[in-house]
Amino acid sequence: MSNNRIYIAGKITGDPDYRRKFRKAVKLVTTLLEWDADDVVNPVERCRQDWPWWRCMALCLKLVAGCGWVAMLPDWKQSRGARIEHLWAKILGKKIIYLH
Repeated sequence: MSNNRIYIAGKITGDPDYRRKFRKAVKLVTTLLEWDADDVVNPVERCRQDWPWWRCMALCLKLVAGCGWVAMLPDWKQSRGARIEHLWAKILGKKIIYLH
């Protein structure tokens, strides 16, 4: 991964429509922000549904570390995992954008 990549962060647990929401976010980042689709990291596509939460979080924190940017979905504050990703991104000095 490189600093030219952007990680999408938002609520997954408890959101039955999270897959569509993350696909929509990828489309937003690629269309409006003109990011190359290959440089958008969607954690929904990286974690298996049968993995426990902690295993997905371990992978997601590694993915955040490998990106230069993090895009926070509007519901990120309602997600324990997204709040952790946000803090991790700040600690690592990543550029953070807030999608609306």
